[in-house]
Amino acid sequence: MKRALSVVLLFSLAFAAGPALAADAPKASGVRSLDAAWVKAVLAADAVALGALYADDAVLVMPGAPAARGGKAIAESLAAWLKDTKVTAFVLMDSHYRTAGHLSVGWGNWKMTTVPTAGGAPTTETGTYCGVATEKDGVWKYVSDNAAADPAPPAAAAPKK
Repeated sequence: MKRALSVVLLFSLAFAAGPALAADAPKASGVRSLDAAWVKAVLAADAVALGALYADDAVLVMPGAPAARGGKAIAESLAAWLKDTKVTAFVLMDSHYRTAGHLSVGWGNWKMTTVPTAGGAPTTETGTYCGVATEKDGVWKYVSDNAAADPAPPAAAAPKK
């Protein structure tokens, strides 16, 4: 009887603690939650939401663009990019995340398909990324976000005559 009561008590405590643990999950997710929000915002062409993911002293490096330094410059850079580009597909792959205390990192590969807003053919690019975030007052923000495009495949050699 004591054993059955102990088991019931253990399950009751676990059940009661579940909501408290779930409430802490977003806070502990760090870069993982920022990456998910970034993908959602870029597909929605929401430059304001993208800019809100970065700390005031953050640095963003995107393929083919100079580094944007500071929250305002990052928001402006992303807005200018989205003005000219419609992202039709964006996927993060082979992602890895580590969070300890108020610091979180994430890295992996990305694949993106875009179409110029002025019209034109879609292009698909792939590359790697690495993001670093810090948590302040329960809110995670990128402090460093770097993406690199994979190099273009080598041109096919001309057939030998």
